[in-house]
Amino acid sequence: GLCGLHGTGVERHAEEASQGQDCSRTYLLSSSEDGTVRLWSLLTFTCLVGYKGHNYPVWDTQFSPYGYYFVSGGHDRVARLWATDHHQPLRMFAGHLADVTCTRFHPNANYVATGSSDRTIRLWDVLNGNCARIFTGHKGPIHALAFSPNGKFLASGATDGRVLLWDIGHGLMVGELKGHTDTIYSLRFSRDGEILASETDDFTTATGHIHLQDNSQELLLGTYMTKSTPVIHLHFTRRNLLLAAGAYNP
Repeated sequence: GLCGLHGTGVERHAEEASQGQDCSRTYLLSSSEDGTVRLWSLLTFTCLVGYKGHNYPVWDTQFSPYGYYFVSGGHDRVARLWATDHHQPLRMFAGHLADVTCTRFHPNANYVATGSSDRTIRLWDVLNGNCARIFTGHKGPIHALAFSPNGKFLASGATDGRVLLWDIGHGLMVGELKGHTDTIYSLRFSRDGEILASETDDFTTATGHIHLQDNSQELLLGTYMTKSTPVIHLHFTRRNLLLAAGAYNP
């Protein structure tokens, strides 16, 4: 049904459906502390549907690479799989021991990764809802996840200031990108999967190679500082231009 703005909560996350023919860059998902996920039209700037399955704050939501399906996760420790034309979730991914803080679809759309305040990352099978992998190694809540374009690797960032790289097929941590000292809030792979960009709330964005060597310090390509803008979101364009966005704080 039609709906207005999120009612009582602070909007936590917005995800544009930038891929897939079903979405055609015309829809936007947002999640909120009011416990809802909402689908918006970018043509009319109105809310089309409100999805009410979570009873607590929803921290993250993301479209499937092909649109139509999306995933959400929140304070109730559960991630949910939705279809845009269903008011109720199609599947629930339960197993985390604390808030589900971030959600990401695998490039093939058959798996979903969730990061949690319980310091673990779980990989879920979309078809049957089973947990296929559990990644442990972070020493604080997970706040950022990113799949490599080829789907072989998953990068994660947390409050411990570490960026870890996981081999999905073998379920093993294969490297750490060092340099940050604060919470990592956003991770993005370049379109060719060779470079990983990360950002923290200390006005710093960094880029590094993911081909792992003995000395991981050599992987760091560059560090980019802003003067008064905490970076909260990263994006690589098709020409590998790295864009960073945040709220200017004069």
